[in-house]
Amino acid sequence: MDLFNRDELKRLAQSDDGLCISIYMPTHRFRSDWSQNTTRFKNLLRDVRDQLREQEYRESDIDDILGEARQLLDRPGFWRGLSEGLAAFLTTDTSEFYRLPLPFDEVAIVEDRFHLKPLFPLIASNNRYYLLALSQNDVRLYQGTHQAISEVEAAEIPSDIVTAIQQYEEPPEQGLQSHAQAAPSSPDGGEAGQVRHGHGSSEDQSREPKDQLKRFFRRIDESVTDFIGGEEAPLVLAGVSEYLPLYKSVNNFPHLVDDNIIAGNPEQLELKELHREAWSVVESVLQTVQQQELDRFEDLYHENAELASGDFHEIVPACAYGRVDTLFVPQGQYRWGRFDPDSNTVRVHDSQEPGDGDLLNYAALKSYLSGAAVHVLSPEEMPGGRSVAAIFRYEADVTATETD
Repeated sequence: MDLFNRDELKRLAQSDDGLCISIYMPTHRFRSDWSQNTTRFKNLLRDVRDQLREQEYRESDIDDILGEARQLLDRPGFWRGLSEGLAAFLTTDTSEFYRLPLPFDEVAIVEDRFHLKPLFPLIASNNRYYLLALSQNDVRLYQGTHQAISEVEAAEIPSDIVTAIQQYEEPPEQGLQSHAQAAPSSPDGGEAGQVRHGHGSSEDQSREPKDQLKRFFRRIDESVTDFIGGEEAPLVLAGVSEYLPLYKSVNNFPHLVDDNIIAGNPEQLELKELHREAWSVVESVLQTVQQQELDRFEDLYHENAELASGDFHEIVPACAYGRVDTLFVPQGQYRWGRFDPDSNTVRVHDSQEPGDGDLLNYAALKSYLSGAAVHVLSPEEMPGGRSVAAIFRYEADVTATETD
């Protein structure tokens, strides 16, 4: 799996290339289904080619734009490292691909900004978490959502616990010497018992195992904190019982979930079982955060309508002008059209027309870049069943006028 976090989203959201191609698709992990992945990706590239033709791009330019993406079809190693979904972002000069733990809807969108709304669940506080698995033979960091969990392969996490354990379980010979002393005056006339001469008292040696592990866990904590230190997602621990208290004692990540842990050797759990155990730990934490935001919207909507709205024509300009504090948008839904911030006018179409973009995506990106919290929810989870909703930072009347 490839890491995707707030910094990656912000960088893609700030892309100013005139051509931005966004491709999403669900993927299969198992070898028997791999052919479906490449077939689906090939069809999406064909869809992109058709859209570029409609925009009157030359065939040679289209070949250049899609060149690196088409090369993936001949790279078996890439498809072996899949998670639940694939996201690809192409411009005239760049191509980026992310294998992520979200089963995306299949879609290819060509416009002047990247379509990033499907990725918000990966950076939202109501769906994403991390799992650190501590076992005797390995240490792994996973990123998870409600739908799936995948290892973060780019994370440089120290993993050699076995060596750390051996350092105190099997001390070097030069650190512990022994020899036999004869005792002529022994009452039974036999040899005296063996005398062992070590470095330090027995109390110092009894502390050594714990100290060794603590030093090793500090290294892991430093790596984890460096890697996800800017994230607000919860971190769950999984591991054998003797490791977990020691790790918690050196942890510096502020969002460690220490009320519940996954006890036992994580190496003995299949990925689906590990995901199920992890979600059972974080579900209540994540749902509490989401429900608090939904309750706050409903309270404001009914008590102070100037600070909360479900009006699409008011919310889009509010996002553009940095007025939004919290935005709720539905997953898998689109509002095609164009917003002009200079004239505060919006045009909306039932289906995508030349020059159109998804205005829900536009609203999500604009509000996110201005520091708002963005929640991409299933339509059933949207507050009051609304198609869009927002909490504002301050009162203002900025309702956009709709044009043809």
